[in-house]
Amino acid sequence: MAIGLLGAASAHAATPLLRAGVGRADITPPVGYYMMGWVRSDAKTTGQHTRLWARVIVLQQGARKVALVTEDLNGIPGGMLVDAAHLVADRGFNETNVLDSASHTHAAPSQYYNFGAYNTVFPTAGTPGQFNTAADPQLYSFMVRRLALAIRRADDNLGPASIGWGSRQLLGITQNRSIEAHLADHGIIEPYGTGSASQDPLGYAHTIDPNVDVMRVDKVGRHGRHIPVGMWSTFADHGTVNRYTFHFYNEDHHGAATHVVEDQVRRIGHVPRKQDVVNAYGNSDEGDISAGLYHDGPAYAEYVGRVEARQFMAAWRSAGQHMTRTPGLDLRWTRICFCGQNTDRGPVDSTARIGTPLLTGSEEGRGPLYDQTHQPLEGDHLPIGVGAQGDKIIVPAPADVPKAVPLTALRIADREMVSVPGEMTEDMGRRVRAAVLGVAGPAVHRIVIVGLANEYLQYFTTPEEYDQQHYEGGSTLYGRTSSELIKLSLVDLATALAQGKPAPTPYPYDPRNGLAPDQGPFSTGAASAKATKQPTKTLRLQRATFSWQGGPRGEDRPLDRAFVTVQKRVHGRWRSGPSDLGLQILWDVDDNGVYTARWEIPLVDRTGKYRFRVTGNRYRLVSKPFVVAPSTALRVIPASGVSVPAGAVAVSLAYPTAVVEQDITYRPDKASAGRVTFLVGRVKRTVRVRKGGVFIVHAGKKHVSVPAGAGRDRFGNRNAKALAIR
Repeated sequence: MAIGLLGAASAHAATPLLRAGVGRADITPPVGYYMMGWVRSDAKTTGQHTRLWARVIVLQQGARKVALVTEDLNGIPGGMLVDAAHLVADRGFNETNVLDSASHTHAAPSQYYNFGAYNTVFPTAGTPGQFNTAADPQLYSFMVRRLALAIRRADDNLGPASIGWGSRQLLGITQNRSIEAHLADHGIIEPYGTGSASQDPLGYAHTIDPNVDVMRVDKVGRHGRHIPVGMWSTFADHGTVNRYTFHFYNEDHHGAATHVVEDQVRRIGHVPRKQDVVNAYGNSDEGDISAGLYHDGPAYAEYVGRVEARQFMAAWRSAGQHMTRTPGLDLRWTRICFCGQNTDRGPVDSTARIGTPLLTGSEEGRGPLYDQTHQPLEGDHLPIGVGAQGDKIIVPAPADVPKAVPLTALRIADREMVSVPGEMTEDMGRRVRAAVLGVAGPAVHRIVIVGLANEYLQYFTTPEEYDQQHYEGGSTLYGRTSSELIKLSLVDLATALAQGKPAPTPYPYDPRNGLAPDQGPFSTGAASAKATKQPTKTLRLQRATFSWQGGPRGEDRPLDRAFVTVQKRVHGRWRSGPSDLGLQILWDVDDNGVYTARWEIPLVDRTGKYRFRVTGNRYRLVSKPFVVAPSTALRVIPASGVSVPAGAVAVSLAYPTAVVEQDITYRPDKASAGRVTFLVGRVKRTVRVRKGGVFIVHAGKKHVSVPAGAGRDRFGNRNAKALAIR
């Protein structure tokens, strides 16, 4: 028995221990680029709401090393990844061990793709002379170098670590935007615009992918102390809560989710200031799933992100119960071509073809053709299928897109991550997970889809969804069984991984398509600046504004550090607070280089004296001080859904509803705590509430009113208008 125990201990000691590191790099370019995903020339950036980031987690166990990357981009060009991997080859990286997932925000630039189809921008009625298909070599070079820098920073951060997995489900925040196509997976055929989620025999939860998957990463410090440094997280949700009319770089709902999680992990874990904390939030099988069908704008995007963050943190805490320093790390990688192969559902095409539904866009933002016709082309298809492209009505134009795509199967502990080089619909994602799990072996308990990863080839639908030719089907380029080829190829990879065999031989292909990262950096902007408009007294929930003359295109803004910071006067000193690295500050710049920064003051910030501080690449500038005062925008309203005794009245304090694309931060519907002073007859009665937000006063049959200023939340914000209740 002693010999057996010694042998087991020796085997355990021989297992390499995990090392991990995290890092990030700012990938926000100058403004003026078209926004990727809208294909319209009036979708052009003029400023910034949130930065765009490449976030990286590097894992190393023995000789195996992998970089898990997420980027606040619409998609990941395969050539960009190859070039970035070449820049960190000295650290042991290449295109086979970097897994890079795009968040799919539609508020990132286009014009950095290796293939022209994804740089294409069509003119609109308001901008009829603007059209683009070309990449910008300088932007491409910028993206390559910044991705490589993020990987290098994470690799520099390597140290002893442990990881664990946690999962949750998130329902109620997303909807299936092509519900009729989804219903076809159940054999239910409905014309476009007539179906509903209630028709799914398995219920609403089956119309979306509710899975939240989180890999927690802790550093292991002295005396075995665990220091949480990051997580890799995913949830299926399109990056389209913000529309093309919001002309600012932003992370969409991912922004709030990542910022909230990173702040909470840092606080909970007492993480040292010099140690970065990264929430690498990419995307999954979000092809037909969105949180932006019924609400939009940056304030709602923050709400969505905060809901996601709650589930990420719940999964993160669960992962903390299953941490290991010897997770087992292995992967298989290959590249497949769309070369007319047969699948179990029929052949794929060898030529990419665009369908007419693509021309009028999706539900979150229609294209320029829809502006003229006001008719979507979704649901239009041939009466019968013809060849590999099935019943698609083909647009007679060449599609400059990749011919081949990379695929990865990566096993970490009891999870296996499989990559999809584009946007897979949720039901196709469900089929892929089931097929891969069937061959992954008993050690793998769950399959996680990494969407929009390592290349971008638009959409991947089920054959049944494809036949309905909604936006997703019209954008599935290599025909009706494109997704089946992806599924079968991932099964082959997972089988090789489970059996310890080599991956299938990759198809020889250069995804760089002639583009090279050989251009110099962007300009560092103006050497000096001058204030042109000073801020004035501002109430909470309003926007304090400061303008100055600088250089063009936002080139004055530094990378990785704050450009615009709000400072508060405290005990005779200016202390820095919110900055444009967060969620509260918006800035833009006009064609003459005049910048305007706006700080939307939260409900909770302290009143007092503030100022703006601008820190450009080559200049420093501060505004005149201004005063922040409590909001007077609260409204006293009758409380709804509340049972009150006879003779009593109940009210709530409502916050103003966010104005779409004007208000940028989330606020609740009503105050949860505060006080209201009622006028009952001629007598004042003050009611204080600590929780629940319902203020009840017993008044018998007397007249009841709430005077102006008599309702206050716990932060001192109040109502400007009186309310006569009875």
